[in-house]
Amino acid sequence: VPKVLLQFAVPFLIANVLQALYGGADLFVVGQYDDSASVAAVAIGSQVMQTITGIILGITTGTTVLIAIATGAKDNRKVAFTIGSSVWLFSITGVVLTLVMVLFHSRIAELMHTPVEAMVDTKNYILVCGILRGLGDSKTPLYFVGLACVINIVLDFILVGYFHWGATGAAIATVTAQGVSFGIALWFLYRHGFHFDFSRKDIRLNRNLSKKILVLG
Repeated sequence: VPKVLLQFAVPFLIANVLQALYGGADLFVVGQYDDSASVAAVAIGSQVMQTITGIILGITTGTTVLIAIATGAKDNRKVAFTIGSSVWLFSITGVVLTLVMVLFHSRIAELMHTPVEAMVDTKNYILVCGILRGLGDSKTPLYFVGLACVINIVLDFILVGYFHWGATGAAIATVTAQGVSFGIALWFLYRHGFHFDFSRKDIRLNRNLSKKILVLG
């Protein structure tokens, strides 16, 4: 058990560390090319987004646990239902979080005691980043997260270093990187498929499964 657990857990832990590096990469590049207000904006904004990421990772863990239980029981129908229900659950979560970040990004920036000089940049960073968050075999997701980090750093240098878009450019780089990574992940799943039957009929919201995912998450 320890060997198998470590083989699964280590890539998962590395992926979580890489997730945390998004804000660090943004902060480093903005610090090289922009003023102190932009640095403060990214520092504060990335803390807010780290909280959002934590919420989504928690729910993802609930999904992972239920899929693992069903897989261990060789109940492929349960696995399919869990995946289908989680698609709906994450879609709803995404809409809710997007609305919260778009409608209340000003209030959130104020609650974080953002300096007046950095308020505009912070609002922009939170607003743009709030449009997108989430994704959760453990090695494959690590590759997607690693790819997203590389894209994020490259875009940081282009948008912040070359175009001088400051905190807004850093936020756009983060969102774009995660969007590309998510798209490639979906393509990977589509190409490789599952070892069991999974169709559009399985993508429906199951109240009991969703409740278990949220409770476990």
